[in-house]
Amino acid sequence: MMERFKRPLAILCLIAIGILLIGAVVLAIFGTEETSGLLMADLFCLIVIPCIFYAYQMMLNLIKRKNKDKKN
Repeated sequence: MMERFKRPLAILCLIAIGILLIGAVVLAIFGTEETSGLLMADLFCLIVIPCIFYAYQMMLNLIKRKNKDKKN
């Protein structure tokens, strides 16, 4: 059941990362004091979103293994 959430979540993460990358480039080009905070937040999200997706995949694998072990 949880396997069907992997692909849409991966696509959603790729779209979010793409938007964040475009935002980072735009914010880096317009290097004012106001945009420096936004750029740091953008770069932080570029690190955190893939980490959260990776942790979600690890949890899915652990749950899958537990269910497989219970069946055996």
